[in-house]
Amino acid sequence: MMQAHFISWSEAQQRVLENTSLLPEELVPVELAGGRILSQSLDSPVDMPPFDNSAMDGYALSWSDPLPASWKLIGEIPAGAWPSQTVGSGQVMRIFTGAPIPPGADTVIQQEWIEADGDTIRMTSGVLKQGAHIRGKATQIRQGEEALTEGTLLTPGAIGFLANLGLAAVPVYRRPVVDILVTGSELVKPGQDLPPGHIYESNSHTLIAALLAEGITPRQVSHVRDELDTFRDRFQEAAKGADMVLITGGISVGDHDIVRQVFEEGGVHAYFYKVRQRPGKPLFFGQIDSTLVFALPGNPASVTSCFYQYVYPGLRKMQGFHSVFLEKVRLPLKAGFTKKTGLTFFLKALVTDGSVLPLSGQLSYIMRSFAPANAVIMLEEDRAEYQEGEIVDVHLLGYGQA
Repeated sequence: MMQAHFISWSEAQQRVLENTSLLPEELVPVELAGGRILSQSLDSPVDMPPFDNSAMDGYALSWSDPLPASWKLIGEIPAGAWPSQTVGSGQVMRIFTGAPIPPGADTVIQQEWIEADGDTIRMTSGVLKQGAHIRGKATQIRQGEEALTEGTLLTPGAIGFLANLGLAAVPVYRRPVVDILVTGSELVKPGQDLPPGHIYESNSHTLIAALLAEGITPRQVSHVRDELDTFRDRFQEAAKGADMVLITGGISVGDHDIVRQVFEEGGVHAYFYKVRQRPGKPLFFGQIDSTLVFALPGNPASVTSCFYQYVYPGLRKMQGFHSVFLEKVRLPLKAGFTKKTGLTFFLKALVTDGSVLPLSGQLSYIMRSFAPANAVIMLEEDRAEYQEGEIVDVHLLGYGQA
């Protein structure tokens, strides 16, 4: 029998991390690896640049001191060509950005400083220095030198760097395979007529959006009526091949809350059930075979809060992220708040101008206040009163500004 033993918010987070394993690596095309974590350190297969080349359009010459009054133009080198002529004393070659420096040359004059008269080139302005405007071979990285370390987040800049080294595919930790099961006979899909006694289903849409924001596309999303046999079949199907199953509703103690019964019959191991928090107290985390299972409450705001406090860290650990939790800052309250002791509260909030405002509509069924929220305020379990201006812990949801 699944026992309801209330644990703290911090203990629940710790149990999630302790029982979440890193997923295997996979090789993906470099252009599709953005936002992933590198699973192996990578060495550069080439010198970069692979040859001395010009940093701008101009003229390549052999430095002398003093410089001659003019030079003879003996040819040109476009990008992508390889020079066959040697630049001697008093000679220049027209060169373009990225083109290799010809033998004998060691300096480039930018074209804006030059006046040309036929094949005679004169410098009319500027102060030229030896070695100017040349990008030297291997000045970015040498062949065999470590390019990126295992555990690196592949940002757009990192992707560009790896492609610049000629790497067509890179090893990264695999994305989790996630299934979503939404329970509730009273639920109706958005866009359909709403019969009496029914409500529109929103939890799957919230979870899908949250997963997609992390680069994860759910494998399947199922809506299940409160029927024991139907839910059992759908759950068994979801648990096969998924790394994580997210369930909403049916985890409380009502006569129609079938999730707990299926877990107990099916041998789902419970890591915890019920957390001393609001919203989202009836939260379950467990495992069957290699599949992690989160049974989230049915109320929409509870689902959203629990996703960011527990599911989000688990997903990130699976993918090799070192920073698994929401970014945390400490900010002054724009308004005071009174809460019940004995529970950690997570308040939908808006961070602006260096402070944080608890939004109206904090009940677990209200999603309207989550719409403008860009943060969650975490209020401590053993405290009741918080005053305006008091510094509190704030978990940033990471949304950009409109």
